[in-house]
Amino acid sequence: MRFHSAACAAVLSAAASASAFSFSPLAVPSTTARNNGPVSFAAPSRPAFGLPSNTLTISSTSHAQPSSTSLNLAAGGGPEALEDYIATLSNSESKLTSKIQNPKLVKLAGAAALPLSYVVGAAMTPSRRLAARAVGGVITAVTAGGVGKSFVEEDVRRSCPAAIAKRLFELGVDDANISDGIARLQEDYGVDDEDFLGMCTEVYAVYLAGMAKNPLAKTAELKELASLKAALNLDNQQTGQAHADAAAAFYRDVTRFTSIDELDDEDHPDRVSLDKLLFLSERAFRQGGETDEAFTFEFSRVAKALGGLSVIEALERAKDVAKPFYERALASTRAKLNSGAVSADMLSRARGTLGIEDVEAKDMHIEAFSREVRSQLGLPEDDDDDDMDDYNEFQDKRVETVAEVKKKLEAMKAEEETKEIEDTSDIKFASGAFDTLTKLQDVLGLSDEDADYEISAATVDYWRNTALSAIEDAIAKTKTPAKAWEVIQSRQKELYLKDSSMKEMMTSMVMQALGRPLEKVNGFARVNNAAATYDGLIDAIAAKETCKDVLKEAGWSEFEDFEEACFDPSDNASACGFLTNQDRHNMYQIFFVRSVKTDEDGTKTISEESYGLMKELRGMLGVSEEEGVGQIRNFFGPELQIVLTDATEEILRGNTTDALLTNLKENVDKVINDYKLDEEMVRSYAGPLYNRAVEEIGSSTPGGIPSKEEVETLSFLRTLLNISDEETY
Repeated sequence: MRFHSAACAAVLSAAASASAFSFSPLAVPSTTARNNGPVSFAAPSRPAFGLPSNTLTISSTSHAQPSSTSLNLAAGGGPEALEDYIATLSNSESKLTSKIQNPKLVKLAGAAALPLSYVVGAAMTPSRRLAARAVGGVITAVTAGGVGKSFVEEDVRRSCPAAIAKRLFELGVDDANISDGIARLQEDYGVDDEDFLGMCTEVYAVYLAGMAKNPLAKTAELKELASLKAALNLDNQQTGQAHADAAAAFYRDVTRFTSIDELDDEDHPDRVSLDKLLFLSERAFRQGGETDEAFTFEFSRVAKALGGLSVIEALERAKDVAKPFYERALASTRAKLNSGAVSADMLSRARGTLGIEDVEAKDMHIEAFSREVRSQLGLPEDDDDDDMDDYNEFQDKRVETVAEVKKKLEAMKAEEETKEIEDTSDIKFASGAFDTLTKLQDVLGLSDEDADYEISAATVDYWRNTALSAIEDAIAKTKTPAKAWEVIQSRQKELYLKDSSMKEMMTSMVMQALGRPLEKVNGFARVNNAAATYDGLIDAIAAKETCKDVLKEAGWSEFEDFEEACFDPSDNASACGFLTNQDRHNMYQIFFVRSVKTDEDGTKTISEESYGLMKELRGMLGVSEEEGVGQIRNFFGPELQIVLTDATEEILRGNTTDALLTNLKENVDKVINDYKLDEEMVRSYAGPLYNRAVEEIGSSTPGGIPSKEEVETLSFLRTLLNISDEETY
């Protein structure tokens, strides 16, 4: 017979209340239900008569607090996604499945088409003879309007994904018994292995997509995802499929409301969520122990699903998510450095968790060390480059004429010349900074070279101000070279600069100190202001000597050849490197001409002091000794040529006496000595004169054989010109 519909409804309502029939707790320990407002999920229970109630019972009154061991508290969108998933599947459940929460009981209701009223009655009256009573009821159920077996089993099977999700939601992914509890659902719902793994893969994908929906990434989510994989008993292949499915579904949902152009914006929330999904996928595959080939395959599927990204681009975006976590770890390391609670091993483990490669880590370590250096100096950690900001502000502005360009350059030079050196003497390292930086260097695994470079980069400008000021004071004679070096060295110690860094920077300082006066003098030389050019070069030579004296106090062998170290014309950064070849020779020519003096007799001479200054100037301007000699030849060559020619013609007239020869030779030697002419130059003029004399005598002698008097004349001429007999053969 049939049960009246009203009575059936009443019985089903009563059957839904497990407490009315003294159900015993489920063998798998449960956590307290997660509080989600008026609707929460209570723990599953097992009835006393042996049929497990594996679906989670909905209670509208429970407000219990969540378990403190559950990762649900930090799950982001994972549990919320499960909750939505459960609600969606619950709407598609049959009335039978939704009313009877025990899958075995529901299947028993469909076995041999049992009457629904009998099944409910059996559930309400536990008995060891339940199976026998069920068989006996088959006869009366044939025409009693029972439920079909195949329909009921399929309905129960379709309820399994929701049951998996409910159990995850109830216990949390990190519960000790969650894996066994989910595995038991396969038997309870009568699902084969392949279908059950497919259901678990689907639940994983739902959970992952929910995590990605929250743009805020957390390192706890990496552990949460690993626990989810273990809870669902998924292998790497099934996990890869879940990630690919989640990526495809998530991207499809995102692009419904967000344009591709908006997703190109790195700060857009949906773009951040996509990058987070890439990060979670990359970490899940790497931590799952995938081979390189398998990783590339699985990750490429995720990348392709998220807008057709290449693996390289997807990896870069995943790294961009990981880096901020490691930056925070480095900031924490700096903050706790002196507590002894941080170590290089801790950072190594953090890199392993986040997937930070050694090359990237080194750059981040150097950046962290640089920030600590600036902090210890009392400076802002972020080094704002004002010059670059100015460049970026005005880079699109163009001047219209060459004249306008020159005008702006002149204004900039004038501003630079009048600019006073900033006093930064108060910027120095705090007490104990050296020990702190040494500890940090060890923890970060930086070499001495890297650490020294970062210290130098942060302090060089402040040292440069002090050094340049001290050098200029020495040039101005307000400080002795020894005192100037004392100030420079003291500043070096305050800023932890090593000699290796100091030497290169000191060269730069000298070049800067000497380059300014040379630039000014070059301006005078270009307008042929000989007096100002000469005086300016005298001052520049004096300044160079002062700088040499300052560096002598350092005792550095690198500056023993000062001119070679600081005045290399082929090096644009040297003190004279900015000058063109024409400018350098023009300045030297002006100085040379101004160095020639005319005495009372009208004789042009160059003093010993002037010769010494010209030698110093040649070193400063990169003028070679050969070029210097050429300058002298060009200027004094005619004087020498005249005196040698006159003496030669006098001897060729004949009747030369020793007294005449001596007088002529004194005139020649006086020119040579007065103008400091070298022997090579004299010989270059004397040789052609002697050859011409020989030709003249030979052409006027019959048979080409000179007479005795002519031979004597050539002998006098060789004596005058300092030509040996052997050189004539």
